[in-house]
Amino acid sequence: MTKAEIRREFRQRRRNLDDTDVLIHTQALSNQLIEADLLKDSKTVHAFLPIRRQKEVDNYIVIHNLRQSYPHVHIAISRSDAQAREMVHYRYTDQTEILENEWGIPEPVPQLGLQIAPEELDAVLVPLLAFDRRGYRVGYGMGFYDRFLAQCRPDVLKIGLSFFEPVESISDVDNFDIPLTACVTPKSIWRFEESRPHL
Repeated sequence: MTKAEIRREFRQRRRNLDDTDVLIHTQALSNQLIEADLLKDSKTVHAFLPIRRQKEVDNYIVIHNLRQSYPHVHIAISRSDAQAREMVHYRYTDQTEILENEWGIPEPVPQLGLQIAPEELDAVLVPLLAFDRRGYRVGYGMGFYDRFLAQCRPDVLKIGLSFFEPVESISDVDNFDIPLTACVTPKSIWRFEESRPHL
């Protein structure tokens, strides 16, 4: 399947979820993430805040569980620069003020936050619509995360969060697509680093 075909299908599958589905799937996915202990050695973890109208993983729940399980971990979140198609990252604390931007994305108020460079991140929780068995993902098609992940250290953990199990293969992957280290679903942990073929 192509990215466009996958995007259409999984947008519809997301739309078919109700609020209870999102909550149940998020809690199951969050439990998988904690039980797998993928983040035990991380000091700073980047997380996205959910666009609720897109039925995204409710990362407020995931972040809460991370803080409970790993009190030493700092959480970072981003603001998007639409013109540059880049993201600027800030420490996320209980005092962080959050406002929605024009696309409904919750973002930190920049004047009040400590800025964090991509190189400081040990792990990134990556949003997606779908992923395949090789670890490649389909997002909304804007390229923000591929540009962001390219700025991170080579050893950063790139962990996708998905309500759904993988498709077999994304047929039009290109050299700008940065594959995941792992992907967490409500039922499974998919790890890709060892078995993924090179493009």
